[in-house]
Amino acid sequence: RDLVVNHGVVLGQARILVLGAGGAVRGVLGPILAEHPAAITIANRTVAKADALVKLFKPVAGETALSACGFEQPREPFDVIINGTSASLQGDLPPLSPEVVGEQTVVYDMMYSLQTTTFNQWALEQGAQNVHDGLGMLVEQAAESFRIWRGVNPATGPVIEELRND
Repeated sequence: RDLVVNHGVVLGQARILVLGAGGAVRGVLGPILAEHPAAITIANRTVAKADALVKLFKPVAGETALSACGFEQPREPFDVIINGTSASLQGDLPPLSPEVVGEQTVVYDMMYSLQTTTFNQWALEQGAQNVHDGLGMLVEQAAESFRIWRGVNPATGPVIEELRND
């Protein structure tokens, strides 16, 4: 929701690279598939884990092509890259080729920080001009919980803005 609603990113017909194959990635694949991207490539250190997610989501992928690979394998620019690894928390990077980032690539690190995350800094250095962190995703998750418990949809924009300004 954060990417599409708060940042205006169109995922329909996009070629998306998703990094990681843990619970965070598993949690976002359904909503991403609901936007009908052209293709999703799941890259992970352990390819078998990425392949397991491909097999799990294949029945609901519709026309979206799903594939799995290691971090080093993708060598062409993607429309959207979503980092679902925890590498940014330690200041590390997945071992990606810089070729995956193009000038028009939208980069989203699911981690968030007061400063630019390590992954987003790397993407900027590769020429990306549109990078976002996961703070909005955190706020959107809280808003969804609030809606479920209270029956009210809170406005998330002011909350995100306030958190960014603090």
